[in-house]
This record gives sequence, C-alpha cells and structure tokens, in this order.
Amino acid sequence: MSGLKVVTGPSIEPISRLEARDHLRLDEDLDDAQVRAYITAARIWAENYTGRAFISRSMQYYLNGLIGYDDPLWEGFKDGPYIEVKLRQIAIPISPVISVSSINYYSDTDVATEWPVENYYVDTVSDVAKIVLRDGASYPSNLRNANGIEVNFTAGYGTSPNDVPEDIRVAILQYMTFLYEHRGDFERFPAPTPPAILRTLLNPYRVMRFGLR
Repeated sequence: MSGLKVVTGPSIEPISRLEARDHLRLDEDLDDAQVRAYITAARIWAENYTGRAFISRSMQYYLNGLIGYDDPLWEGFKDGPYIEVKLRQIAIPISPVISVSSINYYSDTDVATEWPVENYYVDTVSDVAKIVLRDGASYPSNLRNANGIEVNFTAGYGTSPNDVPEDIRVAILQYMTFLYEHRGDFERFPAPTPPAILRTLLNPYRVMRFGLR
C-alpha cells in the first residue's frame, strides 16, 4: 500500500476523562492534561495493534496503482500451463469501514477524476472491507507514478464511546494505567513491559493482513 491518511480525526476518545480518573483513583484534577495524553496514547497503541479505528473518522487511502493480475500461491511442480488469476478487489487496510464516499484517480498531470460508482461496489460486511470490481468494468489506467488512486472513506465503530466493544475499552484503560503508573520509569533497564492481559483482550480484534493492495 502507498499511504493511509486521517482527514478528520475522532471527535472523542473511547474513554472519558472521568472514567480514566475513576480507574486511576485520582481525586484531584492536577494531572488532567497528563491523563488525557495517556488516554490518547493508549487508544493509538491499541488501534495500531489491532489494525482498527475505534471512533469514526474520515480517511484517505492512496495507492500508486492498480494491478490487474495476481500470482497465485503454488506448492510442488507445475505440470500444466500457468494460469493468471484476475485480481478484482482492493482491500482497505483498516477496519471496520463504514462507507466509501468516492474514489478518485490522478493523471500524470495531477488532474483528478472521480471513478464512477458503476464500476465497483464496496464490501463492508467482511471484516476487511473491499472495493470489488464489477463484471465488465476495468480499473483506471494512465495513472501518475505515485498516489495515482485516492479512496475516501469513513472508518470506525461509531461516534460514541458506547459503540466501541467493551473489551477494547478495558484494554485502553489498562494500557493507560500502565503508562500512568510507570511514568518516568522507562529510562531504567529493563524497561517495564505492558501487562499480558492487553493482548488477551485485543487479539480477537486483531486483523492480520498479508499482501493487501
């Protein structure tokens, strides 16, 4: 993949300041800025680990180009003609995807053209959302060499913290607590390591992607 860009970030965190302070058993507001920073850091860590967006946001996915054929995996000897397998879908490298608003392609002179929706449909049912080429349609051609395709989409579970699965919220609280309790300890050797429960909570949501375009 060429690039993934957040256009409009989440308007709220999955964990509120009050939830975090209650979890940390803090009585005063002296550490408010620090607590907020650790909530955001914990959320970003969990999103990177799972390959997901939690609170909805607008995003763009850039590809250098589109490949019409993919080489199938093969084991053993080939005793017949080599057959090329048509690649008819583009996987979006973050989950869950709510919708795709538009797909633009750029010429070598940087002129943007919207790819008509009649050429594709969006599979948001699968855990990894896909842009699927319709029968009889073809990919845009004569693209510029870098970032020739721009996919505009919305990703996330929803706009409310309650839309985020509860075990993900618990993992964010646990990692936020780890950061807060070990602030200033990371210079020592060995550095403190996050609790194993984080991966136990997040592994069911982790999306493993291999060779997605």
